[in-house]
Amino acid sequence: MKHALLRIGAVGVVSSLTAAVLLGVGRLILVGDLGVAFPSVSQASVSASPSGNPAVPPAVLSDIATPNPSPTSPEPSPTPTAAPTQPPLALTAFRFGGRGYVGVVVSDLDRSFDAPFAGTVEVRTYQFIDGEVRLGSNVPSLAFYPYISIVGADRKITYRPGTLGSVTELLARDGARVAAGDRLFHLVAPGRSSWTTFYNSSAPYDVVVSLQAIPSGRDLDATIYL
Repeated sequence: MKHALLRIGAVGVVSSLTAAVLLGVGRLILVGDLGVAFPSVSQASVSASPSGNPAVPPAVLSDIATPNPSPTSPEPSPTPTAAPTQPPLALTAFRFGGRGYVGVVVSDLDRSFDAPFAGTVEVRTYQFIDGEVRLGSNVPSLAFYPYISIVGADRKITYRPGTLGSVTELLARDGARVAAGDRLFHLVAPGRSSWTTFYNSSAPYDVVVSLQAIPSGRDLDATIYL
């Protein structure tokens, strides 16, 4: 009888201990007791599902939105091309018959003469016939020599180049109005001025120029326009 009571008591103690252990394990699983924290199911599920539009740091967005082109070397500015200049003319002032003239020697074979001031073009053609200078004659077998003048408001300048056609090409018509810088005539080949044929066979000039005041006819210095 005594042994039976001891067995019953032992079984009761074991049952109590087993119940206590099971109760502690249950609390641990359900509420995280015993000082051990367990993550909640809702937080874990949210963290586990990836977002459809991952956030991009602002610095990355700035780099993507703002292109940073590589520096380019500046293009060199074009070098201006200097306008071709004509060689200087050799000028000789002289007097003949009480009037002043300027003899011009042209060193290059391709020379144009321009109007030095605005005015009206006056072209006169001469021939040398039987030792005389004839104005307005028309002998086809003889050379024609042009006198090209610009008549301005207060002065008149006259150019006496070489033979018309073979030496001198006219670029302005008689009676035309020209501005300063407009082309008058062009020397297409070497040849002496009509002065060499008319007045002095030893004159070396390609063009002879004179300048007079209007209406007085007083001689002026033509070199300022050459």
